[in-house]
Amino acid sequence: MREKGAGFSLVELLVVLSMVGILVAIALPATNRSILNLTSSVAEFEANVRIARGNATGRGVHYRITLYSDHYEIDRLHLSGGAWVHDPVFSVQTSYLPPHVTITTGVGQSFEFNSRGLLQAAAVGIPAVQVDVAMHDSHTSETKTVGVWPSGQIIGS
Repeated sequence: MREKGAGFSLVELLVVLSMVGILVAIALPATNRSILNLTSSVAEFEANVRIARGNATGRGVHYRITLYSDHYEIDRLHLSGGAWVHDPVFSVQTSYLPPHVTITTGVGQSFEFNSRGLLQAAAVGIPAVQVDVAMHDSHTSETKTVGVWPSGQIIGS
């Protein structure tokens, strides 16, 4: 036979679990997520560059990515008068970075994927060069770099 008072009742167990759940819910938003913000920002940038490259090859048009300190823009281009210009049918996709993550290397640059998925050269007769994009997290002082090769390959560090 079981002795009275030995162990916990179901109600006591549920009350304790509820209190632990409330404490976790309060403490979770206060955890340091800044490293995740830099990591996720870099991963999102790499994914968006890959999508732009895939769209360029799949749709047979050019895509341009322009870098700013707090965001980057992806623009679909069309051929007009022998030059690739903004396609007015499509809006420019703007991706903003978290407040403490900034682009430090590559600001002001833009690079373009041609319909074969290669980086478009800046001028005829000059080969395309690798584009390096560095993102810096001011909370952790960590920096991560993404390289876009002339072949279109995206390499993160």
